[in-house]
Amino acid sequence: MPNGTVCQLVKLPVVVGETVGSVSVDNVTCPPETVKKVDHIDVVVRDLAADPVFTAPTKDGVCNSPKATVHFGDPQCGNQPREIRKINIHGTVHKQIFYVDKHDDVRHLSEDIDFTKSVTLSPPLIVLEPQNVEISFRNVDVNVSFDLPRPSRIQQVVDVSFTLKIVEQTQLYVSVFPNGCAPAATLGIQDEAFEEWLGNCPVLWQCVNVCPSPYGRTGQAAQPGCCPTLPAAMSRTIPDVLPGAAYELTFWARSVEVPRDPCHFTLTAQIQFLDAAGNPTGTAQQTITSEQLNDTYRQFRVNGTAPAGTAAATVSFTFTPQPWNTCAVLIDDLSFGQAGGS
Repeated sequence: MPNGTVCQLVKLPVVVGETVGSVSVDNVTCPPETVKKVDHIDVVVRDLAADPVFTAPTKDGVCNSPKATVHFGDPQCGNQPREIRKINIHGTVHKQIFYVDKHDDVRHLSEDIDFTKSVTLSPPLIVLEPQNVEISFRNVDVNVSFDLPRPSRIQQVVDVSFTLKIVEQTQLYVSVFPNGCAPAATLGIQDEAFEEWLGNCPVLWQCVNVCPSPYGRTGQAAQPGCCPTLPAAMSRTIPDVLPGAAYELTFWARSVEVPRDPCHFTLTAQIQFLDAAGNPTGTAQQTITSEQLNDTYRQFRVNGTAPAGTAAATVSFTFTPQPWNTCAVLIDDLSFGQAGGS
């Protein structure tokens, strides 16, 4: 890899789904003494957890969460892509109830109410690795309402709302820079197949006397010398070229010939290195004659090292015909970048 990069396996959390849910916990508390009124109730939710329920290999059962207890005879799904159709929510509502007794003293009692609920996902959520799925709670909000229908009964309703964020831990290979990130090189030109054109010029290129040809090595090709008796040229500038680095231009070329008519031209492939102001710092080129080409594609390479002060490079092709020339050139599958880079 360029610039001393290495490939490293990392583990990243990828959010694959999100859903909003709520739970209502309704219960009646019977205090140990007569209550004149309820002063207030403090509520907190503890041990809030979520377990996904995956589809089974058959239609008859489910695959329990990998965090749940595994029972003998349960379907064994393995770590294969599965659907999450529902999520089991469970937790504990802890309450501190403050009330006024018959002597007008404020007293309190506490209680814990366990709850559970299933949240159905519609449509079901597909995960690639069920064993690496984690579910977290966001925006948890608690609200409580209460009533004293009689001195010995306190009616309460606790509403818990939340957002479930479903995360799949995914392993990816990434390029890292052990020695830092600067300077960084551009990717250059990666396998230019000349499939996108603006008029008679490939996108991002500058052209004179160039046109698209359907006889490419893969798809279309660029044809310098549409009018074979006139000069032709095409060029493209690539930024972020590193001084001191070796660069390579590769391309495939062939001639377009008219039977029994003369071919007499040259094609010059050039890499011109430029400084930040656009001034040339060096050149590498290869001149190909019409005698070196026929109606079969052939690969060519131009290599050069960017001199000190280089900031960019211009890749160009110059087609120079003799006045009696009747042939053109096809260029396809072009790449430019650091030699030996990937």
